[in-house]
Amino acid sequence: MMFTFQMMFKLMETIKKEKNPEISSSHFKTGRKKSSKQIGGAARLSSQIEKLCNAADNMSQATSSLTPVMDPYGILQAVKVLDSMLGEVPKASPLYFFALKLLLNKDKRIMFLSINPKIRVLWLKTEMEDS
Repeated sequence: MMFTFQMMFKLMETIKKEKNPEISSSHFKTGRKKSSKQIGGAARLSSQIEKLCNAADNMSQATSSLTPVMDPYGILQAVKVLDSMLGEVPKASPLYFFALKLLLNKDKRIMFLSINPKIRVLWLKTEMEDS
């Protein structure tokens, strides 16, 4: 059975509430005390759950601190290539702004970055005419 974090936290809260009771609710009617073995088991389980939560928290922090891998077909890469084409596609030109909108489409962006650099401008102009 897989535990979610929510289930683990609920279980931890339950265990914390029951951590050191003198008399358990199931033994309340008879007045019997919990054995030290039962109390020790709950404390051990609580400790193990706490360690598990700490490990999961550490894994989450480690994952979020990783530097993202550069996507070779990402928008940032496509704009860098577009900006390197200043001779053929001047900034602030209608073709430049059209290309920026076009590159929001992942398939078009992959095509732009994959085709021969010599025909990229022609491809952009053809896309602009067809739109």
